[in-house]
Amino acid sequence: MLCGSPAMLAEVRALLDARGFEEGNRGEPGDHVIEKAFVDK
Repeated sequence: MLCGSPAMLAEVRALLDARGFEEGNRGEPGDHVIEKAFVDK
């Protein structure tokens, strides 16, 4: 699980995407999930 500032999450997500990792969620497993507490509204 990744948790941090929105900028850090975007940077880490880009790094993971470039390496072929996939984001998961409650309904679909993946390699990582992103904490949604700081999602822009």
